[in-house]
Amino acid sequence: MVNKKKTLTQLQAELRKLQVALAEVQGREGKGGAIEVRVKKNQGRFERIKKKGAEDKAVGKYYLEIAVTALQREVFVPISIASGKKVAGVMYLIEGTGEGSLATASVKARGEGVSHVTVGTLVYAKIPKGVTALFQLQATIRGRFGKHYRLVIVRLNYKFNVSDARYQQYLKEIPTEKVLFS
Repeated sequence: MVNKKKTLTQLQAELRKLQVALAEVQGREGKGGAIEVRVKKNQGRFERIKKKGAEDKAVGKYYLEIAVTALQREVFVPISIASGKKVAGVMYLIEGTGEGSLATASVKARGEGVSHVTVGTLVYAKIPKGVTALFQLQATIRGRFGKHYRLVIVRLNYKFNVSDARYQQYLKEIPTEKVLFS
């Protein structure tokens, strides 16, 4: 009898681990979550900034518009980008064939029925169930001439309640267009 209880406890622990792993895989695939994310616009372009008496600068300008729909219940998405100690709604990375750095980045949210909620210094987009919010991400990347760069959103954080301590995560990567800095 003791052996059966021990086996049952071990199987339950293994089941919990597998459920967590499944949720993570589904999150990476963009399935089974409380939100649906679709790319509406994806643009990238190169700009050469001429400096008198100095070397020209290679700059990429990216624009990404994503539609986020709350499927099961209302959700709160932080309107911020990962930087320092601030809580971020959008986590990103820069992929490229050369060294690059982010010069500027901003996120805006809009949509009918979508409101902004401020908690301390954090601003959230409140998306009611069944409503779609449009998030606009604009970023400028400094890079090197002759190299390719793109911005990739690797995680979108959201909460079901602004007082929740932990975030839910949408983990399916959303890349911008690859741009050659030439």
